[in-house]
Amino acid sequence: MNRHFSILLLLVNLFFSASCFSHQYNLTFNRPQSTPQADYALELLKLAYADIGFKIHIIDFSHQNALLAANNGVLDGQLGRDASIEENYENLIRVDYELFKFDLILYKNCLPNSLEQLDSVAIVDGYPVQEHYLASTQFAGNIIKVKSMNTQLNLLAQQKVQGALMIDFIMQNNELPSPQGCFVREVLNTYPLYHYLNKRNENLVEKLKMSLINLTNNGTVYSLRAKYGLSF
Repeated sequence: MNRHFSILLLLVNLFFSASCFSHQYNLTFNRPQSTPQADYALELLKLAYADIGFKIHIIDFSHQNALLAANNGVLDGQLGRDASIEENYENLIRVDYELFKFDLILYKNCLPNSLEQLDSVAIVDGYPVQEHYLASTQFAGNIIKVKSMNTQLNLLAQQKVQGALMIDFIMQNNELPSPQGCFVREVLNTYPLYHYLNKRNENLVEKLKMSLINLTNNGTVYSLRAKYGLSF
């Protein structure tokens, strides 16, 4: 009887130990929109985390709420964000390794000539870099927040806004509108993208940075860039 009880107790302990071990070595992030750049960054980060004994668990999660969830610890961080998030999301710590660069694009009517002269622009909610840039230029027009780039493009095509701020690597999965009239595409600024971890995972930041540097030095990064057709 005592022997059977001891075996049962051992099995229970092993079960809970395995559960704790599994939880300890998994980090959860929201699924990014699939683009060559995002797919490259995800595969690179999976390799870097595996090198330090961790696995990435990807879940479907509202992009509009992902930053707040990461800041509050519901998610373990953000796979890729630019530094504009650091002002309002203080619990997120940057892994100081540049994953890639992206352009912030203005797609607008040919006239007026400049962003400052536009009456209205559409931006996608959940990408603070757009609002951050507009604030830096003291843009005085109406800012229309929408949930998707398709909505931005439709508003622009229907001439309900005069411009739309877009992130170039996400634009690749969307067809630009072809309305009647004159439209131009202008690069406003270029930003580096970084991986961010919630502060509860602060002990991993330097380890992960060194792992990413090692993957650069041993040629893995360049192989992945070639795999996804990237030349940055």
